[in-house]
Amino acid sequence: MNGIVQYTILRRSYQAMDMDEFRRLSALPMWYQVVESVLTYQYPLPRVQQLGKRWRTFWKKAAENHIVDEERAPYTLIDGIPKNELYELDGFWCAKSPESHIGPFVNAIDFLIPDGTPVFAAQDGIIVEAVDQNTQWGDDETFRDDLNFMSIAHDIGTTPQGKAMVETTQYCHLEAGSIRVQGLRVGMRVNQGQQIATVGKSGWTDRDHLHFIVFETDFHSLNPFGFQSLVPRFRR
Repeated sequence: MNGIVQYTILRRSYQAMDMDEFRRLSALPMWYQVVESVLTYQYPLPRVQQLGKRWRTFWKKAAENHIVDEERAPYTLIDGIPKNELYELDGFWCAKSPESHIGPFVNAIDFLIPDGTPVFAAQDGIIVEAVDQNTQWGDDETFRDDLNFMSIAHDIGTTPQGKAMVETTQYCHLEAGSIRVQGLRVGMRVNQGQQIATVGKSGWTDRDHLHFIVFETDFHSLNPFGFQSLVPRFRR
């Protein structure tokens, strides 16, 4: 599982990086080449059955009508998002963030889903990172270290030299304590479709949502981070 160890070390080096340096490195054109995931993933959210093929229409309605916080700001999950950053993905309202979906995170997906929604493992794998003790959040990059998240490594085979190859899914903005409620910790194996947490505001955010991303390690000489995000292939 060398790929898992390498990825975890690289992620920690990013977390310690100054944001100005991160933005400078994220301006490199290499990040905007489209690379799809090897694995096919399940959506990391519940499928709400409705009539015929419209079983996910509920999630769009939820985003359009769910009030984020009546006392702080009475807007819905889609309010305030520019039209060029809001898009539909197979029945979910999603958003792009020009501030954080850059560089090795350019292919991240923000599912606009209310807090309290169950989060499921998108594929079989091993938990390599799990943080759920944070209770702070806010619309400022100073909150980025207050993030609750889980990372799951998924085996995709070996190189000709016999080294393990993995893709890693990451689930961010989780409710405090919701990983422990599921009895999960680093090193445990989870199955596709198994509940791993619930959505909850934490870290750098201004609204309820699940930030989902697929990574691979990438030791190309031009990659200053050693990992990059992939365009996930979802099972329809």
